Amino acid sequence: MHKTPETLVVELDGSAGSVRGARQETHRFLADAERTARIAPDTARDVLMVVGELVANACRHAPGPCRLSVEVASDSVDVAVQDSGSSRLGPARRRQPPGYGLWIVARLTKGIHVLPVPGGKVVRASVPLAG
Repeated sequence: MHKTPETLVVELDGSAGSVRGARQETHRFLADAERTARIAPDTARDVLMVVGELVANACRHAPGPCRLSVEVASDSVDVAVQDSGSSRLGPARRRQPPGYGLWIVARLTKGIHVLPVPGGKVVRASVPLAG
């Protein structure tokens, strides 16, 4: 885990406990950041939901470890999950109807952006700060 005053980076192994660990670390980080960035409780709740959904998707659809980054910006909390998946939605997503996870993320954020990177992809979403 790497943490600066505005950024949290957590390396996750992709196991079933990764989602819980990601949410716990993010909760601790936001509790610290709340004093300086004045993150409203509703915003913190939304960030935790987005973190849980994006990490769960990475663990479910991409093999191996993933990296969570959470950054408090001037008007949002930016969440990014980098994984080793090679496609936008992952092979399991193409065979099954989409669930509600990404729909929830899209509703709570300014949108979902998928960026290809060497060895995988990064899924990013920004939760607007209330106020």
